[in-house]
Amino acid sequence: MKFLLLFLTFLGALMASSLPKYVTKTLDNGLQVVVIPMNNNSDVITTDIYYKVGSGNEIMGKSGIAHMLEHLNFKSTKNLKSGEFDEIVKGFGGVNNASTGFDYTHYFIKSSSKNLPKSLELFAELMQNLRLSDEEFQPERNVVLEERLWRTDNSPIGYLYFRLFNNAFTYHPYHWTPIGFKDDIKNWTIEDIRSFHSKYYQPANAIVVVAGDITPELVFKNVETYFGGIKNSNELPTPHHQIEPQQDGAKRVMLKKESEVEMVAIAYKIPDFKHEDQIALSALSELLSSGKSSRLQRILIDEKQLVNQVYGYAMQTKDPSVFLFLAVCNPGVKAEDVEKEILAVIESLKKGDVDEKEIEKIKINTKADFIHNLESSSELATLFGSYYAKGDIAPLLHYEEGIQKLTKKDIIEVVKKYLIPQTSTTVILRKDY
Repeated sequence: MKFLLLFLTFLGALMASSLPKYVTKTLDNGLQVVVIPMNNNSDVITTDIYYKVGSGNEIMGKSGIAHMLEHLNFKSTKNLKSGEFDEIVKGFGGVNNASTGFDYTHYFIKSSSKNLPKSLELFAELMQNLRLSDEEFQPERNVVLEERLWRTDNSPIGYLYFRLFNNAFTYHPYHWTPIGFKDDIKNWTIEDIRSFHSKYYQPANAIVVVAGDITPELVFKNVETYFGGIKNSNELPTPHHQIEPQQDGAKRVMLKKESEVEMVAIAYKIPDFKHEDQIALSALSELLSSGKSSRLQRILIDEKQLVNQVYGYAMQTKDPSVFLFLAVCNPGVKAEDVEKEILAVIESLKKGDVDEKEIEKIKINTKADFIHNLESSSELATLFGSYYAKGDIAPLLHYEEGIQKLTKKDIIEVVKKYLIPQTSTTVILRKDY
């Protein structure tokens, strides 16, 4: 069977681009294959498979299923016993893991190049022969419940994060984070899991990404061998109508939660990952909270000693999401005092308090970080795979060019445009009101 060659692009010619060459093909069953050959004589590759499904594809009452399915993917299949996948990977010296996000689910194996066939064989086995038995599902549900308790219910900062999304989004599935609601976890059935798997775990909804010391021809040949005969079980589901209504006023929420210190989170609505303003929003993230000299670190931690943790960053998701501030106060510090300082930083930026030297530093640091990430096969596969899984590689291809063209005015304008009270959600957590 012949592959349909979609394109072969050398990206080094793009302005200020450090991205390597990559090749992509699509099998007859719709499986997309992306290869990023590094030619670095390392004999190391990362073999990833992305499914274009995450918690953003779930419905109310069935939250957390995408994450649950990630857990069950390492249970038994037609030809593998529970846990055997991990044993095989460990046996050939590889490392594997998985994660579930708002927009996709990601599995990877990092190993020597010679283990490409076995890695692909394992992933193909999971795609077509997963058992999904109730006997394995029930105890794993308890594992996920424990994870929910550990990371969310019993963690003040995790609880704050979860409740922030519950309040920032009223309609869209970003209303919950990938772990899902506790009572939903308790009430899933194995039929729910099987239905979700049959809808989304199909070749036409998957992307295989291989990066490292390998040739495209060898990858394409092996992907065809192991995935070419897998048929799609049914048509992919029509995307939900899930547009979040425009927020018509500031929201403010007070959480009572046992915690040694107070915490505050502020979210502002921003566009999806493809929007042209994401370049400036990304630079704003760098300005606010990247490194010890960043704006929030310098003012809130070093100078005023109000907090021990503080972040300000733009989420880059398939659908419109938020620019998020999150701060953990020092003992005895009121969350409202930290909130005032964050808002003061925002107002100062709107008035033009951005130094040209800061802009140049952002450009230099972004370029350095970008190049550093391209030296790792796993980082490279994740970078390409995440954009492909969200549905558009173009923002990645033009990211460096956009950063290099960035001006002081661009940052000021996105602050004025998006960090406004009308679209804000503020959540404060403390043990007493």
